[in-house]
Amino acid sequence: MKKRFFLVILVIILIPLLTGCFKKPAFVNVNVKSDSGAQNTSTDSLVVGGKSTSTPVSAVPTSTAVLPKDTASSSQAQIIKIPARFDMDVAFASQAPFVNWDALHEEACEEASMIIVAKYFKHEPLDNQIMETGIQDLVKWETDNGYKIDLDAQETVDILKTYFGVKAHLETEVTIDKIKYELSLGHLIIVPTAGRLLGNPYFTGLGPIYHMFVIRGYDGANFITNDVGIKRGKGYTYKQKTILNSIHDWNHDLAADGMTAEEIKTGQKVMIVVDGI
Repeated sequence: MKKRFFLVILVIILIPLLTGCFKKPAFVNVNVKSDSGAQNTSTDSLVVGGKSTSTPVSAVPTSTAVLPKDTASSSQAQIIKIPARFDMDVAFASQAPFVNWDALHEEACEEASMIIVAKYFKHEPLDNQIMETGIQDLVKWETDNGYKIDLDAQETVDILKTYFGVKAHLETEVTIDKIKYELSLGHLIIVPTAGRLLGNPYFTGLGPIYHMFVIRGYDGANFITNDVGIKRGKGYTYKQKTILNSIHDWNHDLAADGMTAEEIKTGQKVMIVVDGI
């Protein structure tokens, strides 16, 4: 009887181990420039039910490598260990929350993206009515302060700081590894894109020439987004290479006589890193 009892206990202990229930979260290495905050705190995180469970751990570089000579910076690259999967549970509402795709809402991807990240970091609620009111108020403020209908990335950074009181900066190191690294620190990313390069099947027609949306996480091959341009945009996934290829900033000079789908592809590769409050 005792022998059978001990065998049962042994089986109970072994089953979780064999099925991986006690495995530590998987990690991957990413390459980021040494001047990009690599000594900051990273996260030991695993996605559970669409939410991130995070415990700060030291983000110690595992090695360094000199960047190629043709890079814009002479700084070194550091190899940083981050979680293999990471996602933040960020509330969502689209840029046309009541499916009113008029001229104002068709151009409101920048405003909707800013509202999403501001609400997340301020721990404030977000629903369709809050988004609608937020867009209307922000567009009026932008108009009163001389902004044009389309915002470039730097203008978006400025508005996040001035209007929302949220910390953000323009990042010119735009790589898959850099995006993952910033996300692993708990930062959200807003990307300016040549919208038609995204190939989103839920866009109307060919899709917008210019489009902004929020990146909130990643897994093995995808970036997890809150894409304000579609109704089903909460947690929408794009291939990482698709997003990287699509990132192009707005250029007011080129847009003076109307922006074309080809002209937007010449826009600078930058992204907006939203650090918090």
